[in-house]
Amino acid sequence: MKILVVTHDSNFSGGANRSLFSVITDLVNKYNVEVEVLLPKSKGKLNDKLDEIGVKWVSAKYFGVVSGIRNDGKDFLRKCKVKIGYYIEKIQAKILYKKFKNKGLDFVYTNTRLPMIGANIAKYLNIPHVIHVREFGTVKPLWGKWSYKDIYRMSDKIILISEALKQDFDKHIPSDKSIVIHNGVSYEESGFKEKKFDDLIQICIVGRLVPDKAQEEAINAINYIIKNKLTNRKLILNIIGSSPKRSHLNWYAEKLYKKVDELGLNNNVIFHGEISDTKKIRESMNIELVCSICETFGRVTVEAMRSSLYVIGTNTGGTPEIIEDGITGVLYKQGDFIDLANKILQAISDENEYNLVRKNGYNSCLDNFTMSKNVKQIFDVFSSLEKNERKDKI
Repeated sequence: MKILVVTHDSNFSGGANRSLFSVITDLVNKYNVEVEVLLPKSKGKLNDKLDEIGVKWVSAKYFGVVSGIRNDGKDFLRKCKVKIGYYIEKIQAKILYKKFKNKGLDFVYTNTRLPMIGANIAKYLNIPHVIHVREFGTVKPLWGKWSYKDIYRMSDKIILISEALKQDFDKHIPSDKSIVIHNGVSYEESGFKEKKFDDLIQICIVGRLVPDKAQEEAINAINYIIKNKLTNRKLILNIIGSSPKRSHLNWYAEKLYKKVDELGLNNNVIFHGEISDTKKIRESMNIELVCSICETFGRVTVEAMRSSLYVIGTNTGGTPEIIEDGITGVLYKQGDFIDLANKILQAISDENEYNLVRKNGYNSCLDNFTMSKNVKQIFDVFSSLEKNERKDKI
């Protein structure tokens, strides 16, 4: 089996490419799949990692055909960018078709819904296209000419990372091509970690400093507990993640810094920036918060549970598919920082219950969200399409 993998980014911004790299590694090493990767830039951390594992890659300039930003006074320019991106990808696909037409590719596999260049290449090569959708998009994104219906029309299989995301797609297109495959997380196994309470409770929240991740909600919850003197223990909120380079989102990080300063929480809230080894810092944590407004799946949720942490997450998006409320973690009402504060207090009020929930969460991830299970399901999708292709040729 030989496939072309198309990615939207040459770096590891967010979890999409981290998941993809793990998928590629297992496809090559465990299933003997021959992989070549198409990237939008000739230099990047993903390029370097592919070199390390000996996977071929090629680059071409493209930047996606959708925009998640709207109503910021630049809609006309964004519409132009989306349209230009569409034609760039059409042209690049024709150029790349000539490059790939004699390589004997069986499939094109696109990671994320941002680029459509993979679908165009598959169309020109007359081979199946599989798209792996890992994001909801914003409330009113600009999909341009890469709408739900276009994805359906130009794809043979649509992999969705949560039931919540599938429900969204089912509103717009038939469900016959869609399949839910929960993300797997590649994690160095170190066993369940016993933890005991002391006078200091370390809490963390991991993710880019953007409004969708709702770090402000975590700050408000900590402030509510401290200002109302609801516990004698000292709480430290560790915010792990950096602000995106894109200027239209930089304001959010500044808002968080200012809020912490105005609330007098500088001794209780620590901004760590981006940390390459989150596994190590999680070793000193007690609780992890997932405050995202609507997480499509929740890679960080699984990572936290695999790190033996007590996880408190929102009751929206794909998070309830990972956390069984009160059993493997705890859910709170998204947008309600007082409910979040109460769930934190609940966690630190009963050490036995705290440890039971942590252990359940750890075991649940071992059973349900492993990389090996994830890649096998993806490989099975490819295999089913390969069998159908052979039948069509007979």
